[in-house]
Parts: sequence; C-alpha cells; structure tokens
Amino acid sequence: MNSRKLIWLGVVELASFGLYLLLAWRYPLSPSLANPRASWTSLVQPTGKNIFLHLAIYLGLTLLFLVTLNILDRLKGQSATHHRQQLLIIIAAWLACSAALISAAPGGESHDIFDYIFRGRMMVEYQANPLVDVPNDFSLITPYSRYLAWRKNVDSYGPVWEASSAAVAVSVRQTARLLGWWDETYPVCPKSPESCRLLVAYITGYRLLSILLIGLGGWIIASMVGRSHPSLVPLALATWLLNPMTLVASALGGHNDALMLVLVLLSWWLLQRQRLILALLVLILAAHVKLVALIWLPACVLWILWRWGWKRALKVSLASLIGGLALSYLLYAPFGGWQSLPNMLHERSLYLANSFWRVLKTFLVDQFHWLVARAHRLSIGLPGLLFGLGALFIPLWVFNFPPKRWCKSQSDPEEVESRLWTTLVAVSLLYLAIGAFWFQHWYLLWVIAPAALLPNSRFTRYILPWLVFGALSANVTMDFLRATLLKTSQPILGYVLVVILIWTPAIIAMGIQCLHRQVSSIETPNIQL
Repeated sequence: MNSRKLIWLGVVELASFGLYLLLAWRYPLSPSLANPRASWTSLVQPTGKNIFLHLAIYLGLTLLFLVTLNILDRLKGQSATHHRQQLLIIIAAWLACSAALISAAPGGESHDIFDYIFRGRMMVEYQANPLVDVPNDFSLITPYSRYLAWRKNVDSYGPVWEASSAAVAVSVRQTARLLGWWDETYPVCPKSPESCRLLVAYITGYRLLSILLIGLGGWIIASMVGRSHPSLVPLALATWLLNPMTLVASALGGHNDALMLVLVLLSWWLLQRQRLILALLVLILAAHVKLVALIWLPACVLWILWRWGWKRALKVSLASLIGGLALSYLLYAPFGGWQSLPNMLHERSLYLANSFWRVLKTFLVDQFHWLVARAHRLSIGLPGLLFGLGALFIPLWVFNFPPKRWCKSQSDPEEVESRLWTTLVAVSLLYLAIGAFWFQHWYLLWVIAPAALLPNSRFTRYILPWLVFGALSANVTMDFLRATLLKTSQPILGYVLVVILIWTPAIIAMGIQCLHRQVSSIETPNIQL
C-alpha cells in the first residue's frame, strides 16, 4: 500500500513537471528578449483562450500541490526507507520543475531580475554604488538599460544583497570569458543574438543563485522540523520546495527574497537551539538584504522574554543591538554609509500597489477631494501603525502574557516552539494583509517560510495554497485585463479588482475549513433504546 502511494506521489510530481514545461513552452526565454518590457500579454495574444489556459495551469499546479501534501500526510510515520524515498522524490521533483522554469521568460512574472543584472554590472564593470547612483546615470554606457523597471531610483536593498549581486555578475563574466561569449562590441540585445546570449547567461546566473538558496532554506527547514517531528520532514520540505510560488519566485523570477529568507530561517534555527544573541544578529543581517526582515524581530524578542525572563532578554537584546549596529556600520561603509537609507526609504514610500491602501488613497482623492499628498501620507502611515500594534499584540496573545501564565505554557518544549512558529506566520500574514501598502505576489514567500515549520496545520495545508493561487492568478489576470477590458476604465476599478483576486480564494478556503470544523465538532446524539 505504501509503495503504491509513493508511485502516486511520483505520478503527481511528473504531472506538475509537465505543467511547468507547458508554462515554459508558452513563454520561452530567448524570444521574449526581443521585447525589453515583455509581459504575459505581449508574449501571447490577450485573448480569453490564452488567459483561461494560463489560469488553468496555475489551478492545476495548485491542485497537484494539495494532492502532494495529502499523500505525504498519509505516508508520515513510515519506515526509514520509505522516508528516504519520499525525500528523494521531493528533491528530484523540485530540481526538475526548477530546471523547466529556467527556460521561461521572466517578464510576465517580474522585471526585477533585469534590475539585479543592471545594478550588478554597475558595481562590477563601472565601480558604481547602487545605493547612491541611479541607473539613468549609466544608461548610455551600460547594456540592457531598456529592460529596466526602476531607472531613476536608488536600489531598495541592503549591502548583503549588493555584495551577492556583484558576486553573481563577476561569476557570469568569468564564465562568459571562458566560453568565449564575452564581447561587448556587439550591438546591445535585442539587436544582436550574441548580446542576448550574454543576457540569458546573466538571467540564468541570478536564477541559479535563488534556486540554490531555496534548497539551502529547505535543508534548514528539514533540520528544524526533524528535531521534534522527524515524520513530518517530507511534508515540511514539500511545503517549501514544491509550492508553486516558491518555484515561480526562484526559478522564474530569481528574487532576492530567497537570500533574505535563508538568513531568517537560519535565525530561527539558532533560536530553536538557544543561540539567542547569534540568532538576533543573523536576523539583523537578513535586514541588510531587505529591511522587511525586521517584521519578525519583535516576536522573536518577546519569545525570548517569555521563555527566559526579563533579565536574560535585556542582556540578549542589548548585546544584539550593539553587535547589530557595529555589523550594520561595517556592511554599509563600502556603500557610502547609513546616509543612503533615508533616500531609499523616501523613494520606496512614493509608490503604492496591489493593496487596499491604494484603493483608499484613490477613493479619498476622487470622491472626497483630498489633497493627493494628504491621502498618500495616510495610506502609508496608517498601515505602518496598524501593523506595529498587531506585531506587538499577536505575540503577547499567543505567548500567554501576563507572566503569571508562563509556567504552564512552557511545560511542553514542542508547544513552546509551535507557538513561536504560529506567531511568525501570523505576523507575516498581518503584514501582507494590513501593514504593506506595496504588495507583490512573491512576498508570500514570507508566509510560506514560517508556515513550512507547521506542515500539519490547517492553514498550511488548506488555506495558504489558495492564497498562493490567488496571488499568482491576480498577476496574470490583471496583465490581460489591463490590455483589454480595463484599458479605458477608471483606475480604481483595477485597484479594487486586484485586491479581490488576491485574497478571495484564501477567504473562501478559510470559510470552507471553518464550516468543516463546525460540522466535525457536532456530536452525534446518543440514542438509548
């Protein structure tokens, strides 16, 4: 019976691989470079048939992912041999699906990878500082500027990412020279196939880095889950590696969130092993990839306080603060110091996208005639305030504050860890739902990472996959609709629609789960004869 389930698992992963191949076949990488601002609709015609097929692929991947989790749930607790076979199938499927997506065009998913490439080359080829210099200053001498999305802005990432990006740029250059591909005298892509071949090499380099980091994150997750629940390791690993969002964001988008999340996961790994100061320092290090890593800092500090009391929490926090400031100073020093931060934060706060707050801002300006600046300040300030309150309240609630309830809560070590993972998931979800005035679909990786540590929870198994489906579907649906039905409509209609598309599948799934729990909790009346 178990062997049959393993066969079914292999069949399901083979079907998933076929769907990723279909996606890559429909949106091939090399031809897409002919259009520097390629999108889903520019690579195929924006017809109902094409959008239906694309959504059907995402739906198929979501359903197959749910089936995968179900099979692995039924296989848990099996022999060591079956355990290894499950892991082998999961890793092989992840590598195969990633390989399929490497040949797909990145344009429809995101153009961020082109910004990574341009700024990486700025550092390596022209010794520029992406935290101070903007791409427009180099667009006349640096190739591939036509593919950029952020031309007039300094980079919004930290020095850890910039150093990693420079390392990728150096690696691609050295590899291209060994292969005889390094010749920048050719006309810039898309005007010459030689230049486009080099651009494909850069895209592949950043994708391989992201895939490698996702794999490393999977190892950390397996290590953490295996410490208390070895039988759940395959389920946890599949939750992370085989999630459609993880595969699309890494092998297709090459997003640098993979680097941030590896450091965040490492921080939680250290927390689990009571290396508290080092854990907080690594979390601070993750914030030097993307500042958003700091959303988990309050929960981690409060967890330390809950477990070990005020005295140790204050010592750990103070040591981590001093060490973190010193580390930050050293990391930012080669990039012009901390003075680059205010400009980056200001530029980032200028934009709202794919969130309720963009709807609110537009509504206030259009219907109540608010000044644009006033509506904008409210739309970026209020979510920060609400999230800050929620990020404090959630840990206090989950960790059973006030202190008189600590002892009972800490009697079970597994429960102590489980409460931390639950809190981290809740904080991530709160940030995306309320705290973020800028939402992109790959940000759901921030929820998937802690959720993988709770692979058997209802949220991870039944609700999160549909949130991923909603986010992926919203991206492609809005791309098609903006090219057709919404071309002449009021902007606020698109703003409302994208929020609905992102969150509705998860809300429906949540409602179904709540209804199922209510029905299951009804006791059958005892009939006495």
